[in-house]
Amino acid sequence: MSGLYPVLLDLRRCRVLVVGGGAVAARKVAGVVEAGGRPTIVAPELAPELAALTEREGLPCHRRPYRAGDTAGFQLVFAATDRPEVNAAVAREAAEGGALVDRADAGGESSFHVPATVRRGEVVVALSTGGASPLLARRLRERLEEVVTAGVGRAARRLEELRDEVRVRWPRDEARRRAFWFDLITPEFLDDAVAGRDEDVDMRISRCLSQS
Repeated sequence: MSGLYPVLLDLRRCRVLVVGGGAVAARKVAGVVEAGGRPTIVAPELAPELAALTEREGLPCHRRPYRAGDTAGFQLVFAATDRPEVNAAVAREAAEGGALVDRADAGGESSFHVPATVRRGEVVVALSTGGASPLLARRLRERLEEVVTAGVGRAARRLEELRDEVRVRWPRDEARRRAFWFDLITPEFLDDAVAGRDEDVDMRISRCLSQS
């Protein structure tokens, strides 16, 4: 599939609906929750893992079949039931209402696709093969997980904390701030982050600050 445009959505600002209560719907809900969203679920029955997640997170849930009008007001809609006719109705109504739609049983009729994702704190890497090979996307994600480690996530959080200090130190010198970041975030810095050497990351930060 050509013409895919990658975006990262802030799901805390989106109303998300998941229609379905099986294993596929459970994966969709879990992914939305992991990204900070609070999806609404419509399904007459919930798989055990989805029921547990819904209860644990206090998610809004309507335990009944989908009915016309359920997609109104939502910006992101997942049609994830085991009935093609229901998924088709959900997708059609959601699209007519201007929502982005992911139809689990018919990717070609979806307006967006959920990519394979590696998430380490604020660091998010997403990739897609455009539906050509889900297994290839999985293997690529596994390879990326060797580089995008938990240490990288911790380093990113440390850099986020450092931003305010850098702004205070050089409030009117954008060039100096830019030079500081280039001096700090080197291939060696990344090596330490990937390896989870947090103390070495902190030492590099302290060294750069002291030399500035």
